[in-house]
Amino acid sequence: MIYIKLPFSLLIVFFTINIVKGQHIDSISARAEYGSKIEDVRMLMDIDDIDYYKVSFLPKKLKKNSYLLINSKEYWKGVVLKNDTLLQKELAKEYFNFENVDSTTILSLLTKPKGDSVAFHYKLLGADFKVNYKRIPRGDYSLRDGLVTNEKFKNIPINKTLPLFIYSLPYEDPKRPGYLFYCELTAYGIPPEKWWEKYKIEHFIVVEMKIASD
Repeated sequence: MIYIKLPFSLLIVFFTINIVKGQHIDSISARAEYGSKIEDVRMLMDIDDIDYYKVSFLPKKLKKNSYLLINSKEYWKGVVLKNDTLLQKELAKEYFNFENVDSTTILSLLTKPKGDSVAFHYKLLGADFKVNYKRIPRGDYSLRDGLVTNEKFKNIPINKTLPLFIYSLPYEDPKRPGYLFYCELTAYGIPPEKWWEKYKIEHFIVVEMKIASD
């Protein structure tokens, strides 16, 4: 079940329309940053196995009717068992329009495990979302940046679905026993639906993003 808390401010249009005539932009620059810069907060996050990412965008005008879509897919042994759309397209177009993206536009995700479940806490443009998933009660899950920006701005194409975050068990290479691999999942462009076949990752969750333009 998805829990959405929309503040009163969302009832007002987020951005003023400012479109340059003839302008055409087919990408937007974004970067993902992990964790907190405060040492005490980082220590508390480590104690509770909390992972936290925030995504920020460079100021850039997009053409009219560009908006952000976010979807998550939960995979068990290569099969999608849960597919969640955080907002339907109509609401995304109305409340999450990217006509006037600026550097204060932040999308964040915090994951907090508890036993055999994990809570995904999203925050975007003043709205809070919470999605709960079942998980294997293991301590080696990790939330990773699916865009692999390494905290540098990267061009994100318009109208293309991309993995934004990945919450996953590690890849354990039988040729390298004792090592746990996470970054390898996104290093070679292998789509998530083939990770069970390729890596034998029993359980993972992919959060997808798409900046759509009608």
